[in-house]
Amino acid sequence: MGKVKILTGVIGKGKGGMSLFAVGLFERLDPEKFDVTFLTNDPEPYFGKEILAHGGHLAYIPSRLRYPLAHKKALRKILREGNFDVCHIHLSTASNIDPLIEAHRAGVPRVIAHSHNTGVEGNALARLLHRKNAGKIQKYTTDRLACSRLAGEFMYAGADFTVVKNAIDLDRFAYSPETRRRMREQLGFGDKLVVGHIGRMSMQKNPRYLLETFRAVKDLEPESVLCYVGDGPMEGEIRQHAEELGILPDIVFTGQVPNPQDYLCAFDCFLLPSLFEGLGFVVIESACSGLVCFASDVIPEEARVCDLVRTFSLSEKPEAVAKRIVSQRQDPAVRAGQGERLRELGYDFASQKRQVEAIYTGERSL
Repeated sequence: MGKVKILTGVIGKGKGGMSLFAVGLFERLDPEKFDVTFLTNDPEPYFGKEILAHGGHLAYIPSRLRYPLAHKKALRKILREGNFDVCHIHLSTASNIDPLIEAHRAGVPRVIAHSHNTGVEGNALARLLHRKNAGKIQKYTTDRLACSRLAGEFMYAGADFTVVKNAIDLDRFAYSPETRRRMREQLGFGDKLVVGHIGRMSMQKNPRYLLETFRAVKDLEPESVLCYVGDGPMEGEIRQHAEELGILPDIVFTGQVPNPQDYLCAFDCFLLPSLFEGLGFVVIESACSGLVCFASDVIPEEARVCDLVRTFSLSEKPEAVAKRIVSQRQDPAVRAGQGERLRELGYDFASQKRQVEAIYTGERSL
């Protein structure tokens, strides 16, 4: 019996949560059983080298926004000539379901949609397309997956679905006191209270609330710093607002980093005031590192994995959240990772791999 041929994606220049999930899953599939090709909308995707190094393949498709006809034509050609057994497409919204439609039309035996979000970040057209397409997904798919119950309800318009937990590398995100010491020395944090955030600089992550909360933290604890890890379309606006608030000198902007686990070790707390989240992948990573995480209450139940995850309503003033951050400051001497707890909950790669491989091979389906 030959390998199961899988087409997945779509990836691009960014290092977002969906790409991290898709590539992390791919790297753990049995290479003797599965042959994986990634759809990419960029000739040189962020994870391209890793994919090729692990024996995967890349299939380029033009941007749907800039070249809609060429986009569909390329998809159709790839799917009709690729003889794929599985097409597994990761979605943040239903605004573009062309890969699912073309896979269905090409006769791919197993067509899988995988929801990773609970809201639409974009213009009115994106919201309109999502509403229009969400009800169509069931027609073009054999399986529907979601990172949480809320993500499935958002994407599938009442159709049934299976929750697949977003696993993380529990060893990689384990807490290390030595890494904490090294990173804080390297970044010049000293004994300051370090409020951390890792995420794309976009509307979804609610950066204005983030900055205003840190401004209030500074009022309560002058010896504090915000470490802002990530980049994105709102970077200029974020820097401008930080300057207006008088906190720009107190923020360390790192851009995208290859070692987020080291930064989590250096933080004293994590702040995630998102407007919506499919899961809140970084919440799971923070918990694994034994870090207190203050997150808006839009995160789904699946992300509330232990008592280190503490939620607040976005109707609360930033000053109220700041008081909690300062009063509940974590003692690094007693900080302990939560890897075993997460393993018990099924957030390890081994559990995820077994579940997804069973879906790919038809041993488990909706």
